[in-house]
Amino acid sequence: MTQYYPTEEQEIETRQPRPVVYTIPGMEQAKVQANLTYKTVEDIELKLDIYYPANHEKQSLLPAVVLIHGDGPVDFLKNIKDMDQYTSWAKLIAASGLIAVVANHRSTENLNNVVGVANDVDDLITYIREHHKRLHINASRLGIWTCSGGAPFALRAALHETPAFIRAVVCYYGFVELKAYYQGLYGDSNEEQSAHAPEFTEEDFDEFSGSDLLSHRIRNSAPFFIARAGLDYPELNTALDLFIGEALSQNVALTVMNHPSGQHSFDILDSDARTEEIIETTLEFLQTHLLQ
Repeated sequence: MTQYYPTEEQEIETRQPRPVVYTIPGMEQAKVQANLTYKTVEDIELKLDIYYPANHEKQSLLPAVVLIHGDGPVDFLKNIKDMDQYTSWAKLIAASGLIAVVANHRSTENLNNVVGVANDVDDLITYIREHHKRLHINASRLGIWTCSGGAPFALRAALHETPAFIRAVVCYYGFVELKAYYQGLYGDSNEEQSAHAPEFTEEDFDEFSGSDLLSHRIRNSAPFFIARAGLDYPELNTALDLFIGEALSQNVALTVMNHPSGQHSFDILDSDARTEEIIETTLEFLQTHLLQ
């Protein structure tokens, strides 16, 4: 049997979509500019939505948080930006005085399209920066929020050549190592499944390795916020713990919050005090490093 670790989107694919379990005043008053095309590839228009604080004045350029969603099947990801999980996170960020950008990117197709997804994330950030005045975004003060299977691509965007305009990175229950994600999908695969497994060199894995990217950064990285789920997949948490250790050994600015009884996707599945505490602290972290 294949040891398969689904992303949070795949886990809830057959369930009713769920919003984040935490709310704050002003969320539902966020202003939304919807369905801007940032890229067309293979006749597919990849779109983004922008969430502004209710009191936002267009002449002011605000810092923005770019949400990099997790992985999943092609059909499921077509309109992932409209899923309650991401719209509610965007509203939380907007109600915290920041701009939130939620976009679709393509599926890795069980890691057969890793380069395509990496290009999508790079092109998304490039689009935001090139059109920042029209979007009322401060291009020099961007944050990234990511989770699950989106983490290898988000960390690559934040750490490759260490762009100075990335000022904060939030990672929820993330596969911070592409190799860990690969092992989850294909580690115990049978012969038929192995025939469909993509081939990666160690250099390929290193390009999407949070620890390797940290060790090769050319300047101080943005502060990191790691939200860890205690009941998550063992291979995911093993890789995440190694990344945390590497960040500490390199004296990176790092905040780690562990949810001992939290599941993968605890922000939408576990409605308890610890989840609310982690989300509240996440928003404070983004405000501190982007607004101040």
